[in-house]
Amino acid sequence: MKNLQVAVEYEKGLHRLDGFIANKAEEFRNHPLNQNEEGDYKYFHSEASTHQNEYNSPPRRSLDKLCRDILEAEEISDRICRDLEVINIPISETGAGESYLNPKAFNRYVGYKTIFGSEAVERLTKISGVHIHIDQYKPRLADQFNLLTALRPTIAFTSTSSINHERKNSESCHRYKLFADPKEGVFANIPENRDYIISEKDLKKRDKARYQSWEKVFNAERWRSEVPADYNFTDFFKEFNTGYSDVRLRPDVGEGTFELRINDSAPLDILLGQASLVSGYINRVMRNNIPVFIAAENESYEFSKDRVILPNKETLDNYSLLAVRYGLENKKVQDYLSALENFARSGLEQNERHYLNPLREMTITGKNVASQVIEYLGHKSEYNVEESTQVNLFVHRLHQQAVENLQQKLDYQR
Repeated sequence: MKNLQVAVEYEKGLHRLDGFIANKAEEFRNHPLNQNEEGDYKYFHSEASTHQNEYNSPPRRSLDKLCRDILEAEEISDRICRDLEVINIPISETGAGESYLNPKAFNRYVGYKTIFGSEAVERLTKISGVHIHIDQYKPRLADQFNLLTALRPTIAFTSTSSINHERKNSESCHRYKLFADPKEGVFANIPENRDYIISEKDLKKRDKARYQSWEKVFNAERWRSEVPADYNFTDFFKEFNTGYSDVRLRPDVGEGTFELRINDSAPLDILLGQASLVSGYINRVMRNNIPVFIAAENESYEFSKDRVILPNKETLDNYSLLAVRYGLENKKVQDYLSALENFARSGLEQNERHYLNPLREMTITGKNVASQVIEYLGHKSEYNVEESTQVNLFVHRLHQQAVENLQQKLDYQR
């Protein structure tokens, strides 16, 4: 079989040169360098807030080609940023200024606000993430979904959100806790089912049930929220785009993809590392027809050429909680992610395995960007505004260094 294609959605936030939020997303998107002859966006698209933008890559079987696509977008981003006197940083809000709801996101906002309240929506617009698409492998859709579900603890690889929009430090990954925590998350009133599935039918049934739950609450609450009379929930929400599941079945993308939605936005080398992990991991299993099982016992898993045994629900949930709280500083998370990275490495072409090196280094040091941020500032429970700007500039430097290193690696000429 050919390698399954991967693609990324890469969210970032615009900041002033001093690290404060810059609400210039509309100017950024409408810049001539970002428009084709028809006036459509070429590289960067609208997101939830007035400082966010999103790059959607083409699907690629080759990681080198994916990298080149993103480097081209980075070049355009830098040129636009120079004109606007801003910088484009892969990080969620850290409390260095404030963004606002993007009016173009209003129609979805009405649905979220009606169901979960305006405070929940405001919290959601503060986060930036990475979504990774991979082609569906039709003969083994349930196995593929379960394999992707087991990647949930890889939030520890990409976490950059140790400081949230209130400038508080209480988790390694505030972003995942924000939308997944069963008690404090914004969707706690209609919790997501994040378990493994038995069949594609099982997944579609789950998606339908989620959609119906959201629609039911919306219809019951619309009178409280003064929803416009001509607003129809079904116009803006579909079964495939409702909710914040870890993995979405996307029949509307290409010939069908799975979309992994768990990860923080992160510097480019880490983003490509995560995309490479997904590619090598899934392609190795499918290409070699490796059987996939769910462990019967807690704390048990295996990734080998003969079989893959995924951790059971209890273990996966535990590792995910540990990843949110401690990142790679937790030994169980470190060991699990090391096993995943080792397995995925053999699923990549020899000349593309270097994309996994940043992840391997993290499994050795136990330090992700979130940990580096806290080390850089010094550990406190809450930070001031100036410190939040320093976080943004710190992550920007990491990202720029990653871009330069990848340009040299691929001999990319700007």
